[in-house]
Amino acid sequence: MHRMRFGIGLAALLAVALLIGTVAGCAKPDPNKNHLIIVVGGELDGTDVQQVFTSNIVQQLTTPAPVVFDLQQRNLVPQVAKGITFSEDGKSIILEFPADLKFAGGRAATGEDIKASIERYIEISPYAEDWAELDDIEVDGHKVTLNFVNPPAYFLTVLASTYSGIIDAQEAERVGDEAFNRKVVGIGPFTLTEWSQGSHFSFERNPNYKDNKPFVQNHGPSHFEKVTVRVIPDALTRLSELTSGKVDVVYDISPEHRNQIQNNANVELLSYAAAGQVYLRFNNSKATFADKRFREAINYAINKDLLKQAMANSVEPVYGLLSPSQLAYSQETDDAIKAERKHDQQRAKDLLAELGYTAGSSGMLEKDGRPLKLLLISSNTAQSHQMAAPVIQDQLKAVGIDVEIQEHGRQYVRELVNTGGYDLAIQQWSWTDPDIWYYSFHSSNANPIWSTPELDGILDTGRSMMDMAERTAKYGELSTAVADHLPMVPLFYSINYIGVRKAVTGLHFSVDGTLFYEDAKK
Repeated sequence: MHRMRFGIGLAALLAVALLIGTVAGCAKPDPNKNHLIIVVGGELDGTDVQQVFTSNIVQQLTTPAPVVFDLQQRNLVPQVAKGITFSEDGKSIILEFPADLKFAGGRAATGEDIKASIERYIEISPYAEDWAELDDIEVDGHKVTLNFVNPPAYFLTVLASTYSGIIDAQEAERVGDEAFNRKVVGIGPFTLTEWSQGSHFSFERNPNYKDNKPFVQNHGPSHFEKVTVRVIPDALTRLSELTSGKVDVVYDISPEHRNQIQNNANVELLSYAAAGQVYLRFNNSKATFADKRFREAINYAINKDLLKQAMANSVEPVYGLLSPSQLAYSQETDDAIKAERKHDQQRAKDLLAELGYTAGSSGMLEKDGRPLKLLLISSNTAQSHQMAAPVIQDQLKAVGIDVEIQEHGRQYVRELVNTGGYDLAIQQWSWTDPDIWYYSFHSSNANPIWSTPELDGILDTGRSMMDMAERTAKYGELSTAVADHLPMVPLFYSINYIGVRKAVTGLHFSVDGTLFYEDAKK
């Protein structure tokens, strides 16, 4: 499952030069000067962020969050809201919205409209659990107070994500959820005018939009009259469109294309480390995985450094549950787990021998006359998963485990995991807050990777700890407990790349990989 938010690094402000072509000594105007063209690699399930599992730039343009983290990802700052404060006990978040707030269609947006949007989120979103700790919502004019049962440490990332973008609940009710998912209406800098599935999204500037981020200069409508977001699944085509100057921004630059961009004088390459990680999930409901020694053998067979090399150094190995780009990450915890769980091929072979596996006539392991063969499922739309799968296959083969790889669409992989139709699955979480693991390990979920009363206690406590040092220690306990039991194997976090034409100026680049377009021009 992929739920995109924040990454790692130092704050950066992207300021690139204006590229001017000349003909016979005269400046040649760009016919698309007021039209920004952006490329993404994958299609969306829909445009209404309250109905989908994944989001991208489309929601940022149409339904931005009330607040965001600053470029350093340290503090929450206003965006659609004009102010954010907290109660003394930390249980209430107070959002102040402008009195002249309007939806993209021009209808005035009141505090009651904000409340209605939140209530719809809670009613229909696949991430409705985000609001489980909400007690009530108070509305006073354009002031909206969110009261929680406990201090909502986990919720700050939710509030700053596009999943909290404000939609026009009245319009959604009028046209119905299906139609609204095709053409969302929100409070954003642009209005969606067309969605040609598999091809592109078209947007027109929203003249009513006002932005309140302190790190931008333009607090009014966008400098661009139009934006097109093109969907181009093929990485080489994305590269070609960017280097030929046909598009302005490409979000999904493949790692193997880094050099072509770095050597192109007209294009800038931006990089950031993804929050979250790619991991190998075991089907712990199957008898094969019941003995921890078998799970340990798979862990020790996997060489994460070779995975990094095979993936052109576009990933970094991880041993605990968190990457350095996530809140509450501890390098000390990761190092301690690595010391115990790092690659050891001989140890993997010894553990399998202890379990009674012996080499058959083919050289692969068998037990009681039955060959040891595992099914590994992977997404055919996530390049890092596709690249990792055959490397893991080879490394397990080296200790005698025969692995069959099956690639499927993201949704079908999710269905197979939920129904137990696999042995091993390459999966992914992407989210800044460590509370994302609540949905994999807490017993309240329908299909946890693994759960115990101890883990429930860690997860319940961690999501309410506002002190970051205490919270870091608590999630260190979680990583250690999971590493001891090994219901899954953390693999790596990805380094992501964005390509930008140098003709585009004024972009703000956050440490999480978010580009902010308020000051952008061509």
